[in-house]
Amino acid sequence: MRPAIKETIPHALLWRTYRENHDSKSQENLVKQYLHLVDKMANRLSVSIPTSIIPREDLIGLGYIGLMEAIKKFDYKKGYQFETYGLWRIKGAMLDGIRQMDWVPRGLREKAKILKSGLRDLEQILMRSPTDEELSQHLSMPLEEVDMAMSTISLTTLLSLDNPVNANEEEGKQQSRLDQIKDDNSISQDRQMQMAEFGNMIALSIDKMPEKERIVISLFYYEGLSQVEIAEVMSLTKGRISQIHSRAILRLRQSFEAKGFSLDSFM
Repeated sequence: MRPAIKETIPHALLWRTYRENHDSKSQENLVKQYLHLVDKMANRLSVSIPTSIIPREDLIGLGYIGLMEAIKKFDYKKGYQFETYGLWRIKGAMLDGIRQMDWVPRGLREKAKILKSGLRDLEQILMRSPTDEELSQHLSMPLEEVDMAMSTISLTTLLSLDNPVNANEEEGKQQSRLDQIKDDNSISQDRQMQMAEFGNMIALSIDKMPEKERIVISLFYYEGLSQVEIAEVMSLTKGRISQIHSRAILRLRQSFEAKGFSLDSFM
């Protein structure tokens, strides 16, 4: 009697069948097992990507492509968990799809610049963070355009921070620039010092944010909660969470610029 196969990773038998046979049925079964990862990543990114830029169904489609590629390239024998690698590839496919789009018209880029300047000026006048309505009145810009300009800044920052720095690495070891802040073993000593400075500046900027912005940033980037989950925790709508996130990212950029840096200078 043959001994039972001891699974070291979830669905190991299914992975082995797929690798040995390369048949469409095994691939389809793997897709069904991990399709929830596409929804999970879409929910996470939706806090930074409004549907006016890319509909959720299009985001799901891009994520499905990423999942298929991840399944084709994943080697279960190395002992890594597919969820980590799969989420990384799914997110990369979603963001790459957005990068390839001409998703920011010139006019919206200009409005984003005006918004950054207006927010800084109005904060100095009011000695507090202005509301969206106050920004709209100060800039003579409709509320919808204020929201879109903030979303543009937020998404631009997300795309910069999530650029892969070692896309050719094996499964389980890929990283974005944001990941490098937490992994001192992956970079040189000089780079460690630079990323440590980057991390300290981010931490200080977050500490100075209004409470709601600080909570949203912490729950999203450090706790890994989705937009829906953050909305439930804070008893706010998903739209409001997106607005708070965009404002926090704008504040983060301004904090760096006030010190003579830009986020891109650390990339």
